Amino acid sequence: MNIILQWIDFIWLPVILLVVNKQQKAVAAGMFLSCALMMRLQIELIESTGFNTGLLDFLGSNVHNRALAVYNIFYMAYVMLALFSPRVMAAVFLGASITIFFAASITSMIVMVL
Repeated sequence: MNIILQWIDFIWLPVILLVVNKQQKAVAAGMFLSCALMMRLQIELIESTGFNTGLLDFLGSNVHNRALAVYNIFYMAYVMLALFSPRVMAAVFLGASITIFFAASITSMIVMVL
């Protein structure tokens, strides 16, 4: 069961690739894979300090569950963005993807520290 929870966020990859336009698939796959990698790096960073429930231990749950929750919210927002903007210019879609990536990583780090 633990191995399933480690990789459950990869369910979003086929969903994202089905929703986005043909021209946007590479950007969408890159955004998802970079978010998945960043989430795992942030989890390793927090757990390497010895605080498995966050530095402040305010929320009580472990950092992996919190990171999954935050990134899943941003994956849903990304799917909605891609669904409602199918004919947007490539540069605009790339900019939106980068913005969502940084918003997800900063928000998840704040939530994981709590």
